[in-house]
Amino acid sequence: MVSFLEICRRAATGPIVAPDDYDMARFVPNIRKAIAKHKLVAPPKDIVIPWDDDLADRIFLAAKDFLVETGAYCPDTNRVITFTREELDEAILFAPKQCPLGEGKEARYMRPRRPEDPQLPWCHVGGGIPVSSDEIASAVVEGYARIPQADSMSIPALTEIRGMPVQAGAPSEIFAAIQSVRLGRDSMRRAGRPGLPIINLLSSSASPMGVLAVTNAEYGLRPSDGWLIVSLSEMKLDYNVMNKTAAILAFGGNVGFAAGAIYGGFAGGVIGSAVLNAAYIMAGPLLVGATYHLLYSLHITQSNSTARELLTSVALGCQAVSRNMSFPYFDLGYAAAGTATPQLYDETAARIITDVVSGANIETVHPAKGILLDNYSPVEMRFACEVAHASAGLSRRDANEIVRALLARYEPHLTNPPEGYRFQDCCDLGTLQPTPEHHAVYAKAKEDVRGLGLPLR
Repeated sequence: MVSFLEICRRAATGPIVAPDDYDMARFVPNIRKAIAKHKLVAPPKDIVIPWDDDLADRIFLAAKDFLVETGAYCPDTNRVITFTREELDEAILFAPKQCPLGEGKEARYMRPRRPEDPQLPWCHVGGGIPVSSDEIASAVVEGYARIPQADSMSIPALTEIRGMPVQAGAPSEIFAAIQSVRLGRDSMRRAGRPGLPIINLLSSSASPMGVLAVTNAEYGLRPSDGWLIVSLSEMKLDYNVMNKTAAILAFGGNVGFAAGAIYGGFAGGVIGSAVLNAAYIMAGPLLVGATYHLLYSLHITQSNSTARELLTSVALGCQAVSRNMSFPYFDLGYAAAGTATPQLYDETAARIITDVVSGANIETVHPAKGILLDNYSPVEMRFACEVAHASAGLSRRDANEIVRALLARYEPHLTNPPEGYRFQDCCDLGTLQPTPEHHAVYAKAKEDVRGLGLPLR
């Protein structure tokens, strides 16, 4: 196996290539060449969730070809991190078959799945969405931990410490990193689930210093938690990312590689994005010693993950990996609509069903593209988990019909979605229960997806 230290050496000694040349003379032509070589063609528009196993398998082969020909890029050195086909094949073969996470009665394994798998998916709950106060952060995470299907947590991003804005690279970032983990742990204890793993690393800090500040089992993250290493788009690893990886590997933490295609970017459309998504998942164990992967893919103009063509590209990339590689990963989607709106529930159902029947584990969908302050609640997160469990074992053909019906309802509104509500406006801060109006939206959403044929309890 190629060690991470060897990857660092190649980042310092590989072929020198200008950034634009890596993108336009290496990345783009190589992904086009792989698509042409394996005769990859997107399915018709009415097939949102494909069920063509041969197409999925050829996408996997194209992703391997693309990775070997292209390599990864280190912007700090302007060098390409290259590797051979044999090294990639070995990384795929010996990639972790399961990832141990959590402690005590919450200890369990994230495992790989296959398309149409009856095995229940791993449900990662939450998101690194910004919050306005410690009170909101605590309430939201406690609400997450009360969801019985929740297997792991994300903790929110704090925006201030004692009235001081959190700034990258400033001491406030370190204080926010430590405080966010402490709040998360205390909230999980109140919910009676102190062993739940935090596996989004830190939404409040992206720097190596922030990571080091909480790499401490006493008051920070434990070895049984997960650390996300986020790739720069597309297929780039800078020293900031590599420094965090070095610290986490030395600590013995679970490294999660976080990367996904920008739909409409360098990879192109449905097929190119599917190839790149598959390539990202298989690259993680080789590049950063990943024990799991977080896949996320965004539309370049809409900044959501629920557009029709994006659902198809994600479905194909997930099916390609799930059929050909035994490695745990989960997928994250971003909805256009905000919290407590019917459209959010429709978008959530479409994305979660697509993921689960394509062989992915799931992260709950982020409302309002994950950018609005306090704009999320545990209610739609619970709905996402319920839909995920109900989708296990569903056929791709049947799932396609359900998702098409959901798209018919929300697709015309993706470019002008409802903003929704803040947590404190749609949930009671004392009881953490939804307002009657929000509960009515949740109950109606469950009734609607049952009517479409999803066996939701």
